[in-house]
Amino acid sequence: MLQKARAALPLTKIREWAFEGAFFSVALIAMAGWVYFITLLLVRLFLWFFS
Repeated sequence: MLQKARAALPLTKIREWAFEGAFFSVALIAMAGWVYFITLLLVRLFLWFFS
């Protein structure tokens, strides 16, 4: 019984790391999207203002 728990421990660690990695990658993609969107709006505003 104890050996099964020890064998399951690395699998749960890998599962937790995979979940955290997926969450952070989605969060980074979302932040990059917002930065791109805001930069695009600022560039358009700058070009509209000075043209």
